[in-house]
This record gives sequence, C-alpha cells and structure tokens, in this order.
Amino acid sequence: EKIANQRNDFQHKLTSRLISENQAIALETLNVNGMLKNHCLAQSISDVSWSSFVTKLEYKAEWYGKTILRIGQFEPSTKICNVCGYHNKNITLVGRQWQCPDCGASHDRDVNAAINIKKFALNKQNLIGI
Repeated sequence: EKIANQRNDFQHKLTSRLISENQAIALETLNVNGMLKNHCLAQSISDVSWSSFVTKLEYKAEWYGKTILRIGQFEPSTKICNVCGYHNKNITLVGRQWQCPDCGASHDRDVNAAINIKKFALNKQNLIGI
C-alpha cells in the first residue's frame, strides 16, 4: 500500500507540474493491454500505472483548460529522422541508438520519438486550429 501511495503522490505532483507548465500536451496512444502480453515487460508496465497517469493528466487538463493531443500508436515516431524526415524501416525494438543513413544525424530512439511526437502534435494543432 505504501508503494501505491507513493506512486499516486508522484503522479499527482508530476501531472500538476506538466499541466501548469504547458498549454498543450501530446500523448502517444499506446496499446497497453497488448504490451502486457510481453511477459518480459508486463511487470514494469504494470508498475508504472500508465492509465492512472493519463487519467490524472486528462482531468487536470480539462479542469485548467489545457489541451491533450493524441498521436496514433502507429505513427512511425521512432523510425522517422527528426532532422531530415527519412523513414528508417530497419529500426527494431532492440536498437536504442541509430544513425540516419540519409543525413547522418545520430539519434537516441526515445528522444527522437519524443521530438517527432511534438512535431506531429504541432501539425495536428495547426490543422484543427487550437
């Protein structure tokens, strides 16, 4: 119970900070149930309580008039070079780093995906006129 309370407290503090510091937040929609089928990752994914975090973020965004933008889970955020836009279809889950064969930029897989999610969200935000 203590760990659950600590997780809940951390999530409330983090979501409050994210909402207070941003006008819009982009989230990648994830198939958490599908991810839980991977027995190697299931415990780690469950411990994070992703859906609880997203729920807190959503209600605080609504409360404070902030925007949550969702990016589809099938957008190739990891595989697109955020510098030149090259789509590298050879990226696997094992590779944490990759170099763009087109422009030579080096990427951390997660940082590159985050930058691309931001770009997708800004484009989506401009398209829907928020």
